[in-house]
Order: sequence, then C-alpha cells, then structure tokens
Amino acid sequence: MSTTLNSKVAGGPLLGLIGGSANDHVGYVYSMSFNEACVLTNDKWKERVAGIPHNSFLVAAAFDPTNMSNISEFDREVVLLRVLGPAALPSDTDLLKTRIEHNQRRVEGEQFAKDKLDGMDPLTHAELQFGALRCRILGTFYVDDKEMRLGSDLENYFCSTRLRVFKPRGQALETIVNHINPEIRRKSIAEAEAAGFKKTPSPIRIGTVRYTSTARLHRGPTEPLVKVMIQPSDFLGRRTAVLGMTRTGKSNTVKTAVASVHLAALRDDVKVGQIIFDLNGEYANANHQDDGSSIAEVFAQDCVRYRAINTQGFEDLRTNFYLECGDALNLLSRLTKDDAYRNQTDLEQFLDSGLEEPDVTDQSNHKRWEVRKAVFQCILRAAGFKPAPNLTVRFPVNQAVLTAVAAVAGTPSPIPAGKGYVSLPIDAASAWFEAVRQENYNLRRLQKDNGQAITGFTSSSGKPWVNPMLESYLNVLARENQTGTPIRGFRAIVPYIEYHSPIRQADVIVEIIGHLVKGKIVILDLSAGPDQVRTVLSERIARHIFKHSFAELNAGKKPQNMVIYVEEAHNLIGKKDDLTSTWPRIAKEGAKARISFVYATQEPSSIHPNILSNTENWFVTHLNNEDELRALGKFYDFSDFHDSLKSAQDVGFARIKTLSSPFVVPTQIERFTPAELKKEVAAIAAGNSQG
Repeated sequence: MSTTLNSKVAGGPLLGLIGGSANDHVGYVYSMSFNEACVLTNDKWKERVAGIPHNSFLVAAAFDPTNMSNISEFDREVVLLRVLGPAALPSDTDLLKTRIEHNQRRVEGEQFAKDKLDGMDPLTHAELQFGALRCRILGTFYVDDKEMRLGSDLENYFCSTRLRVFKPRGQALETIVNHINPEIRRKSIAEAEAAGFKKTPSPIRIGTVRYTSTARLHRGPTEPLVKVMIQPSDFLGRRTAVLGMTRTGKSNTVKTAVASVHLAALRDDVKVGQIIFDLNGEYANANHQDDGSSIAEVFAQDCVRYRAINTQGFEDLRTNFYLECGDALNLLSRLTKDDAYRNQTDLEQFLDSGLEEPDVTDQSNHKRWEVRKAVFQCILRAAGFKPAPNLTVRFPVNQAVLTAVAAVAGTPSPIPAGKGYVSLPIDAASAWFEAVRQENYNLRRLQKDNGQAITGFTSSSGKPWVNPMLESYLNVLARENQTGTPIRGFRAIVPYIEYHSPIRQADVIVEIIGHLVKGKIVILDLSAGPDQVRTVLSERIARHIFKHSFAELNAGKKPQNMVIYVEEAHNLIGKKDDLTSTWPRIAKEGAKARISFVYATQEPSSIHPNILSNTENWFVTHLNNEDELRALGKFYDFSDFHDSLKSAQDVGFARIKTLSSPFVVPTQIERFTPAELKKEVAAIAAGNSQG
C-alpha cells in the first residue's frame, strides 16, 4: 500500500521533489564524490516506477518522507542526479558467475522461463536483481528565506551516506525541470520591465520530458507527460543555438520560438521586431510539416516577406542600384572579390572607392561625389542594369568643360539644371562622359607637348576636374585604360544584374528596419538566387541592423527589442570570420543594444567559436558525427548526452539548456500548431480591444 506524501507538511517544498508516493523509492546512494554518486537499485524497484532510463533524473534525500517532523538541519536538502550509466559492484564478479552457471545448467526445452524466477531459488533471484547506477550530481535543492533554490553543486556529503534515492514523476518532475531560482526570476522581471513588458512574459510550453528514443514505459499510458516550459524573456538580448541534423526538428523549434516571443509581445502590447534569414523558404511558405501553414500565415497582419525575385505576396529584397549608389557599389565590390581581372588598376580603384555621400557642407567633396555618382549610373546602364523609365542624370560641371565637349561632333548637349548643374538622359549622359574622357586625355597630351602642367580640365579651384578617382570611373565606362588598352571595365559587374531592382523606390534596408521598429516579423526568403546573394545581402542587412541599434544606444535612447534568426547558419557565418566582422559582433555585443541572436545549424563545429562561447540558450537534436558532438560537449553538461544525441534520430527529440535553467533537460518538442496559434492571436486581440 502506497503512502501519499504531502508537500504542505513540515519540510515544505523539498518533500514535493520526492514524488507523490513512497513507492517512487528506487535505491540508496552507496558511494559519492562532489561530482558523482553511485546508486544501488533493484529490478523490482525499477519496475515499480516504469524503469530508470538513461539520462533520467533521480533525487536523493536523507530524510524520511513519512516522518518530516524529525528532520535534522543537515538533512534539509535534496540532491538532484542524472543517470549516466551502470556502476560496478564488488559482488558483480560472483553474480556474473552465478548467471552463467544457471544458464549452463538449462536442458533442452527449457530456453524460456516457466516462472517469474526463471527457475532460480528466491534468494539467488533476489541477489541477482541488484545493480548499480553511476549518476552525475546536478545540484542541491534547499530552502533559503522560505524560497526553494537549486545550487549547482554539492556543498557537503557524508562518507557514511544515508541518502535514499527516488525517481521524480508527475508534478515532482515538473517542479524540477521548470525550477527557476528566485534571484534569476527577479532579474527576469527587471529585464522584462526594462524591455517594456508590464510583467515577465508567461512561460511557454515547449514540450514534454523525454529521456530516450524508446519511450514505451517512461512516456507510456500510465505515466503523465511532464511539460517543459521556456521563458520568452530568456531570448531577449540573448544568444540561442538550435543544433541538429536536417529533418530532426530545428525549424519547428525556431518557429515555436518566433511564435512565443511574438505572442508575449502582443499580450503586453510591446514591440519586439523579429527578422528571419530563411535560406530554404521554410518560414515564408507553407509546407506539409506545418499543417499547411507558416509563420507568415499565422501572423499575417504582423509579418512582411521579402524575396530577391519578383513574387506575388513578397516585397523586393533587392536594392535599386540607381537610387542607392553607395550600397550598390559596396555590394558589387564584395561580389567581385574573386573576379580574375579585379586587380586591373582602374577596375580595382573603381570597386574599392566607395560612394557614400559626404557631408553637404563639404561642397568640394560633395560635388566630386555627385559627378562620380553620375558616372556610376552610366556604368550601370552600360552593363545592362535596367534603369527607371526616362531616368535623367544630374551633376555639377563648369563652363570650360561644357564648352570643350560641345565642340566634339555628335556629343549630346546637357540641359541646365540649376546653378552650375546640368542633366542628361541616362544614355546621352554615357556618351557625354565618354567624350569628356577623350577630350581630357587630348588636353593632357597637348599640355605635355607644350611643357605645361598636366592637369587636363580644371575646376574653379584650379585642381584637375578629372581626378584619378573619376578617371578610373571613366575608364571602366569606356573599357579602356589611359593608354587605350582594352580592360574588363563594366563587364565585371554584368553577372550581378539580378541583384538590382528597377522597381524599388526606397532603400530596402531602411524599409526593413522600419518594420522591425514597429514590432513586425520580417522574413527574408533567401531560397532563390545564388549562394553569394545569401551571404552578401544577409551580412549587409545584419550589419545595418547592428549599426542602427547601436546608434540608438549611443544617442542615449532605448534601442528597439530585436531578434535575429539565421537558418542554416553555417552557410552565412564563417568559423574563421574576424571578430570585428558583423556576425561575431552581433553575437558578442548585440545584447548591449537589445539584439537577440538565434542561429540554427547542423554543423556546430563550423560556427565561429566566439559565437558559441557567448550562447546562453541551446536546443540540440540528433547529431551524427564525433566532430560535432565533441564541439558540443565543451559546453555545459551536453557531454552526458553524447551517445544519445548520436543514436536517437527522433524528430523533435531535443536536449534543452536555457538561460534560466542550470542544467540540460531532455525534451520532446511539440509541433508548431498554426490552428492553435491563430486562436491564441485572436483571443489576445479580443482581450486587448476590450482592455
């Protein structure tokens, strides 16, 4: 007959960790250190609690759960254990000999047991039922100032140990896996309030406890499924890794995280911008794994999708090169880094020059920039980048240059466009600048022949109007260097026409950041286009988000809460990236500006070590090789799960370590459920409207 235990009696919450029945007792600690404990157990006791699986939790206590009134001060604690594997007993050699001899004595026809004792006498059978388990000590539960805490180690142990061991189940196990120390809870409340929440966002059910791939007993019909909760606040301003092989539940985990954060923000009417770098189109588009739905459909009113090709329902991810010349040239510079002809002097100077607009108060530099911008637009036209209809090019030029070029037969005449400025249709502008180039070289040769200073056309300040930088632009446009030798010129950028959007009228970066500031979910579908599109565009967008948030911080403002998700991160984030490059900086410094970073990959060993070392939250499913498992085993207590992670390929079977939890919890993650989420969104909207 079982004895029901009541955590309300003397002993308080500690008694609740033992379980609801004295029958949850499974053994005795017979040896221990500060790191490990060995537990003597028995087959009958294991059967009584539906088995003791690998990596399962056990608890050990010295007090009698049925007689809490006599508990001593030293015994007011519960030690949390994790099962690592079998341990050796001094009697194992004799017991092994007994088993072998028993089987050797069997006769033909007695292969199967005729009774529960398998033909043994009761005493021998009782002896053979005993075995031992080696367990990791995860920490110590104790009560301090009327609040239960979990210390992450063992403060003391007796050599003559009196610890009884129990298997926590049901409510006891739920209390353990979802325990948060009071100081961490208070810190979460403070951080949530600083992020704009009225209170700490409610925990989200991520799944249920699962110890092993074989789940016949510990998750069987007689055992309650124990829910595992995560704190949405754990993701704000933190780094999160979602690791595992393809088709083991990484995307499902990320979708659940996105939904959890967005629902928490909706409940408190707080703006949390989230952006997903979606390399496979799994988040922007519905698929059979999501019950025919997607993040974009579930949160249709708050989600904006981008693609690098024209697609109905998607915004254009590309930049209009004619409008955003600085970003366009920077992008082209990155894209052409492996071009075999890039080291040609004029081409290299052109690609590395940069076209960021200088301060308008610096009139001289600003006017030179305007001329180079105009030539750049002509280079784009020559390379086949489609301009907007009737595009005109406006730039400053002095009368001496205009007069000299006007004398060249067939050269188009610019139209006055303000004091010192002219304009031309884009095609005419190209012809005009080629004439400028040729006449400038003619003038320089004449000056050389006459023994004059070789300046070519001069500006009002007496400096060369065609300086070396502008000269490289003109040579790229003409595809000739100053000696008349053919060069690659504008043909170097022809392969990248698809990066340009002729229909976009606003800077896509500014637009995306605007959506994030409003608390939208932005999905960048990077499944279309070459790998370079993914790498270059993703880095550029991430860099601008980082700069925007830190500009807000440095200006004394409170930056917007933002979460960056990167799917298939090993394709974007290099292991050997410089620490000053975008992704490592986001991982290391982003939290200061309230940027959260979530990266998913099947290759943790390929991720920059600085990013891994700064990660607080971990969701890990099946990994199939030793290199990845060794890389993971360096962090927290994941080494305990080495064998399980390598062998168990069940979808959604994850090992979770979050900021709030001091140890890894093996969990079966629940499926992303669009129908249920839509109901929750509608309920929140209804509640907010009434409030």
